Amino acid sequence: MYDSSVKVPFIAVHPGRIRPGLVSDDLLSGYDFMPTLLDYIGIPIGQTPDLPGRSFLPVLRGEAPEHEQAIVVYDEFGPTRMIRTHEWKYVHRYPYGPHELYDLAHDPGERVNLLEDARVWDEHAPDRKQVAAAMKMRLESWFEKYTDPQMDARLQPITGRGQLHFVGSKGRGQPAFHETETKKVL
Repeated sequence: MYDSSVKVPFIAVHPGRIRPGLVSDDLLSGYDFMPTLLDYIGIPIGQTPDLPGRSFLPVLRGEAPEHEQAIVVYDEFGPTRMIRTHEWKYVHRYPYGPHELYDLAHDPGERVNLLEDARVWDEHAPDRKQVAAAMKMRLESWFEKYTDPQMDARLQPITGRGQLHFVGSKGRGQPAFHETETKKVL
């Protein structure tokens, strides 16, 4: 869940509509792409409370976004979930951890997990347990709103070797993921 592995650059070009050379550090997600595309071509998005994305068309126009949005990485790494703001990143591993909290303003390289290393904590910063609890609450609220419980990857035996079939009943009994290979020691 390090930024170097989950950040993906986005480049948009449309002469006359998108200002050349514009660079933004706004937090955007793949979920935001569809609402942005619809907004960009003038198709009303409508009320879609069951979809997580928001249009980032103001960012493409060089305007300030209407809201600060935390970014949630959805199940890319099985039972590991992450939420990130400009200042903080919280990583939760189900069921038991280890969990991580990074102060990105002071540690952009994510070298010090503040939930494990109290020696480097700035005494003027907010209490790390309160920050972690608030971030976890935002993360879990997001997943409660948008996750299909039958396809919740935190409950799946993900090995990192790829997905074979649909998860849950849509998979019709087929294994959803490659099984972990075990080797006998002689």
